[in-house]
Amino acid sequence: MPGMSGAGSWTRGEFVRRTALAAAGLALAEGGLGDVLALAAPGDVQVFRSRPDLRPPRLTVLHSGQTGAGDLFLAPSSGPGQRGVLIVDNTGEVVYFHPTVPQTAMNFRPGRFHGKPVLTWWEGNAGTGLGEGTHVILDDSYRVLARLPAGGGRQSDLHEFALTPRNTALVTSYEVVSADLSAVGGPANGEVIGGIVQEIAVPSGRVLFEWRSLDHVALDETHAVYSGHPLDYFHVNSIDLTRDGNLLVSARNTWGVYKVSRRTGEVLWRLGGRRSDFEMGRGTVFAWQHDARHHGDGVVSIFDDGAQPQVEPESRALLIQLDGKRGKATLVRKYTHRPGRIVSRFMGNSQLLGNGNVVVGWGSEPYVTEFAPDGAILLDLKLPKGGQNYRAFRFPWTGRPYTRPALAAKGRRLYMSWNGATEVAAWQVLAGQSAGALDIGDEVRRSGFETQAVAPAGSRFAAVVAVDRSGNELRRSPTVRL
Repeated sequence: MPGMSGAGSWTRGEFVRRTALAAAGLALAEGGLGDVLALAAPGDVQVFRSRPDLRPPRLTVLHSGQTGAGDLFLAPSSGPGQRGVLIVDNTGEVVYFHPTVPQTAMNFRPGRFHGKPVLTWWEGNAGTGLGEGTHVILDDSYRVLARLPAGGGRQSDLHEFALTPRNTALVTSYEVVSADLSAVGGPANGEVIGGIVQEIAVPSGRVLFEWRSLDHVALDETHAVYSGHPLDYFHVNSIDLTRDGNLLVSARNTWGVYKVSRRTGEVLWRLGGRRSDFEMGRGTVFAWQHDARHHGDGVVSIFDDGAQPQVEPESRALLIQLDGKRGKATLVRKYTHRPGRIVSRFMGNSQLLGNGNVVVGWGSEPYVTEFAPDGAILLDLKLPKGGQNYRAFRFPWTGRPYTRPALAAKGRRLYMSWNGATEVAAWQVLAGQSAGALDIGDEVRRSGFETQAVAPAGSRFAAVVAVDRSGNELRRSPTVRL
């Protein structure tokens, strides 16, 4: 872009300092999420005798009904409990938890890599609202397959990490360059943060495609206000593949969604913002949005924050129908939280399920909600006070941990768990006078993440065996002394 020069001479520390507090306070709000602490009330944090190293936040069920299939995937990034990646069922019971402290995790979800199921997330320092970290891939036994940064030596931003059908990854990054900001109320010798979209090879991180917002989107499209810091005029926060193989890019600070040619980088159309190519029908105008997704047949879903600063009464998940021939955008449906309006100041997402349900993660606000197609609330969960979560997803998942089940004892009472194992239906108790001669005891049904049982009187040692629904033994725990 004319009049702009690179910042390659900056040190890493100077880069972080200069990018902090960008976008008229956005980074102050969104960036501090990894370090926000809240006083934990009794019960806010879960504690397990068999896994004392795990201390995830407890979710409260506010409403429960018939939902879509699968478990919920979260990455709590603030509030009571450890930061990390978390799978829970509809009761809020932990299925899998992996703490990432002192790092923050974002964007946790399953995917497929070379035809096999995997888990993916971003992990790093979110202190600037843009992120410095790495992208992580685990297999279904929870072994690390890859850790990779963004390509070309760029910083790995927190906002997107998605595997594609051709086993590549879509990631976000950013750059800080000199720019004339006089057209947007800043100095002629100012600095601007540009958004970067990459498709990279996995696991090498080789750049296959790179798109720079500063090459295609003018500064005067922004709604961000210059505040004396580098102006985060664009702030890319999601990338999605369209049915025709191009990209859908959401930019929070232009209030716009861009369809980008994956071949040339050309912006094919704009939805929303100052230069929309669509006439925005009633209820379709969005602001400070996140998570634009393409669903075929011209339907796009968007999480409309409507803040920060607040310009709408409440945050909404939107389904918008696009008519490319007539250039019109029409509201299909909006989803809002009830009872009680929610205003999400940053983060958030909406996931359209195959059955028509919509899962909404409310970002800065500690709620996860699943709606029926008609807008009725089917499930509403809440994190403890101060809890935040970038995105929430529902997916089926089968986990077969490479680790052994964990067992702890207090007297004859046994506490057993197997972090991430999804096929355990019951636990077979083994107990005896010596570690080498254990007799088969009672079988107890699995009861949440940690199940309790009592060893027979007179036992001095015990172990447990995880059993599936067909009665097959899955794996045995270590033997413990009672």
